[in-house]
Amino acid sequence: MEEKLVTLAILTYVKAQILKNVLENEGIETYIHNVNQIQPVVSSGVRVRIKESDLPHALRITESSSWLSEEVVGGKTPKIEKNNNKVLIPVDFSGYSLKACEFGFNLAQNIDAEAVLLHVYFTPIYATSLPYGDIFNYQLSDEENVRNILQKVHADLKALSAKVKEKVISGEFPDIKYSCVLREGIPEEEILRYVKEYRPRIIVMGTRGKNQKDFDLIGSVTAEVI
Repeated sequence: MEEKLVTLAILTYVKAQILKNVLENEGIETYIHNVNQIQPVVSSGVRVRIKESDLPHALRITESSSWLSEEVVGGKTPKIEKNNNKVLIPVDFSGYSLKACEFGFNLAQNIDAEAVLLHVYFTPIYATSLPYGDIFNYQLSDEENVRNILQKVHADLKALSAKVKEKVISGEFPDIKYSCVLREGIPEEEILRYVKEYRPRIIVMGTRGKNQKDFDLIGSVTAEVI
């Protein structure tokens, strides 16, 4: 009977290849599979999978290795924000996002902090910048498609902001300072990048996203950030 494969991480193609090389150098068979998160034809990351029996060894390697360091992946050291009294609330416009906002706003009031609502969106332009971008059914010239995505993102963010304002006016949410931030990319990566740049006091996330099933204990993006 073939041994079960388990997912170790969901990463960009470049980072997945780095991790694959590190693990295989340690004698662990590693497989890379595409994972669809936004639309069936769009893969926003790849799943790094290994044999279940190798999981303890792999976890020890990833915890002790610098494979995800800025130097290894070719990134630059971010500028650290000194005024870091912020509560970061990643949102995907689901009911769970509103629950996270409620908790985050109350927490921000208690610690005299500012709330930051962060939404990460995915576009064909970002997709074609990835090494495996040729698998997508989109073209960089498809400006109308990108424009439609951005219009929907802004409309969703505006709707969420309106709900938040209503709850502030009604007294359900405390009246605190808050701002909204949009970023393009893979959600878990952009959340962590924001954290490195601005060093918020805490991250408040829902346990499930809008595409999660009721039987899922925790959302995939939340799990990856943890």
